[in-house]
Amino acid sequence: MKQTLLQKNIHLQTEEAILMVVRKHWFIHFVDSLSIIIIGVIPFIAVTFIAPFITVHPALPAFFTAVWMLTVWMMLFTVWTNYYLDIWIVTDKRIINIDQIHLFKRDVSTLRIERVQDIKVEKHGFFATILDFGNLQVQTAGPEASFYLIKGIPNPAYVRNAILERVDMATEHKNSFEYNKEQRPSNGE
Repeated sequence: MKQTLLQKNIHLQTEEAILMVVRKHWFIHFVDSLSIIIIGVIPFIAVTFIAPFITVHPALPAFFTAVWMLTVWMMLFTVWTNYYLDIWIVTDKRIINIDQIHLFKRDVSTLRIERVQDIKVEKHGFFATILDFGNLQVQTAGPEASFYLIKGIPNPAYVRNAILERVDMATEHKNSFEYNKEQRPSNGE
């Protein structure tokens, strides 16, 4: 059986299966990239309007434009890398959040399905509603309730329902296991 690259790099527990892999919505990547592309056009506009008034060697504006474009290219690469490497993996036992913060900084957090208490879906704005993307806020059970925020995912209601379905299955399995454990006769009887 051929394993995918993701399955090779993520350590799964025994009999754990990946249910879904979620990345940010393409529109978020588009907005981040569009602002950088607009910044990239500035030197071409500036050279067009300023060139008739300044007399410098023609290689100097070409050099600065090339440096500017290289910087813009690196910024686009960084945005794409952050988009591609931000992953949320929902398995039948856990939620794994891989958050690529910078090129060389990554946070990986894991949340067991049994600890999920509630999930809130947030959609803010016109484009989020029309294109169906938003945030998931996952509340956990425990002595100190904590919240995990997953930003900008496509179809957040579907992801919420899939996670809650696994939570219900885990809760039912746990309850049936505890019920069966109570019904067993002890060794002394």
